[in-house]
Amino acid sequence: MGDSLYSGTLDSWFVDKAKTIDRNYQIDHAFSLTTSISTGVSLITGFVGAQFLANINLAYPILAGAILLLCPIPIAWRERRIEQQTPVSIENFKKTISNRAITLQTMKDALSSNKNFFCYSLAFLPITLIVTGPYNQWQLFFQQGMKTVQTGWILVGVNLLGIVGAYIAGYLLKVKRTMTLLALLTIINAGTIIFAANVGLKTLAIMLFWIHVLFTSSDEVVRYTILHKQINGSKRTTLISVNNTLNAAATLIALGVNGWLSDTYSIGMAWTITAVVGLSLTAAGYFVISRITKQKVVAPEADDS
Repeated sequence: MGDSLYSGTLDSWFVDKAKTIDRNYQIDHAFSLTTSISTGVSLITGFVGAQFLANINLAYPILAGAILLLCPIPIAWRERRIEQQTPVSIENFKKTISNRAITLQTMKDALSSNKNFFCYSLAFLPITLIVTGPYNQWQLFFQQGMKTVQTGWILVGVNLLGIVGAYIAGYLLKVKRTMTLLALLTIINAGTIIFAANVGLKTLAIMLFWIHVLFTSSDEVVRYTILHKQINGSKRTTLISVNNTLNAAATLIALGVNGWLSDTYSIGMAWTITAVVGLSLTAAGYFVISRITKQKVVAPEADDS
């Protein structure tokens, strides 16, 4: 519910405001920087939560995360006062409700004028099959056989490599062979998870998982930046919301499939099967993009306004 309400509004607000200040503002490094900062915060809080709070009570890290989530409210409230606000009234409320009736038509119009965006959005969905299992189960996978929670140290590597991956993405975005880059990142992400799940040596499995995190972080920033570059017109928030809704649905399916496979076989087998299927579907999606957009080498540089 929280993710649905969030729905990309912060990212869309950031890009729109940046473009208002400077129409030629480059968003590439912005996403890379914000991802690095958030990952750095996750490193500290995640390590404390996993290595210390979890060994006292497994509920404490969750409670601490909820409390930390409330901390940015004063900053957001201050920014709200700076911007021009629409007065709250019954008339404005009624107008907002009546405008909801044309939301679907608005989405349809926005997607019609942003076909490349929709193609990329659909092509990126199968990646959830590759990353959902490891993202949600890695602590359980590496915790097996240990009585106390010791995954905090692994989490340090996860976050450090996440920061490096987000930083590297700024340079990867300069590569002009976009489809080749996306395909290579997907192959690495799927391959490292397949080997990590089946290698049999815990230390080597952790190292492979860290490599997966590194390239997944880069891939996420690259894909999200490319998506924003496909947007034409002023419906950025609407389009990003559609993309996030599709991703939420894909993640729900991936969680169900991964959970069933984990219960029926094992976590490692679930990771292997979903990685193979996700890689195959993603490759097919990228091929379709190349045919539909006619951009086999260079991604289109759309107006970001």
